[in-house]
Amino acid sequence: MVDEEVVATKLRQAHEYTNDLEEMRGISKAEYVSDVVIQRAVERTLMNLIQACIDLAQHVRAANGLSSGRTAKDEIQALGELGIISRDTRERIEEAVGFRNVLAHRYGEVDHEVVYEVLHEDLHWFERFQRDVAGWLRDRDS
Repeated sequence: MVDEEVVATKLRQAHEYTNDLEEMRGISKAEYVSDVVIQRAVERTLMNLIQACIDLAQHVRAANGLSSGRTAKDEIQALGELGIISRDTRERIEEAVGFRNVLAHRYGEVDHEVVYEVLHEDLHWFERFQRDVAGWLRDRDS
């Protein structure tokens, strides 16, 4: 059974991280690329945002009796299989999970221009994820 409080908490966290990232958007690319403190803040907040999405997906998957995902991407895929998020959203959040792995484990060198681009071009996918899950939660209560 889905614990609505767990889902609501993870949605709230994701929303807060998304808002934090939106506030960081005002910086120029040159300033971002040259400022390691800002880079770390953006990277850590992105990692936290993506992890909140994974945690939420993991809870919903388990509560719906789907077999355990072997990877974080499998957890996101489960939300697509359950019809909670759209295919486009699922694919983009799965890509974000791979991106989180690069940030968290430092596989190779982090390209700060790519992180800057994600900050400015991809936050709407996380907003869409949050809307989809919130809509699903609301609809199942009615």
